Amino acid sequence: MLQNGEVTGTSEAALAEQMGAARGPRHQLRVDFSERNAALLALAQTCGDFDIRLERLTVGDYEIDGGIVIERKTYADFAVSLVDGRLFPQAATLARCRHRPVLLLEGPKPSHMPDIHRHALKGAVLSLAVMWRLPVLYARDPEDSLLILRFLAQQLARTDGGLLPRYDRKPKRFTSRQLYVLEGLPGVGPALAARLLAHFGSLERVITADERQLVQVRGVGGRKAQRIRHLVSRTADPVPHRIVEPA
Repeated sequence: MLQNGEVTGTSEAALAEQMGAARGPRHQLRVDFSERNAALLALAQTCGDFDIRLERLTVGDYEIDGGIVIERKTYADFAVSLVDGRLFPQAATLARCRHRPVLLLEGPKPSHMPDIHRHALKGAVLSLAVMWRLPVLYARDPEDSLLILRFLAQQLARTDGGLLPRYDRKPKRFTSRQLYVLEGLPGVGPALAARLLAHFGSLERVITADERQLVQVRGVGGRKAQRIRHLVSRTADPVPHRIVEPA
């Protein structure tokens, strides 16, 4: 039964058993138990496009085909999470996850919002989109949210194994290609990439440099050096599909 955008009267175990009985949907949708009463979950159950698993997710509320993670918030919850300090720690967790993260802001807007200035809400959205690079998608209501889930699942299915191709043009000159690679390191822009290459002389020396050597370059502090070393030294998670890049 739907009331105020939520389903009432269903236990976690019964809901999980009910969803496990579904047959033949196209896409895998993992859903956090915190969403067990959400109208969006009820709609996803009946649309026939998803094979739904209800479980505890480490990040986000919905995960589509192991490639996209969605944090769903109503307008009121968005405002409350900004006030109580949950919003940006959640944003940091989303930004660090290995999947493509999305924040879904679901309407309708309530008649009474928490007491917070609208400029603060707008500023939070801008911060998420620009500073944290988190896409913020708007849905009018749970039905619109379902449409977004279906579109995301369809677009993800069109990519090679759920991995997006790189469409930015690769530079032709040798040094420019070296700088292009270095700009993929955490916190490294064009100017710092040039300083790293000038200081170490080769890509190999930059990649193998330890934190003590990295911090000798202007613009590399201890934290940034640690992030670079973590990226280049960590064992990769299994990626069974290849990433397609245009020639």
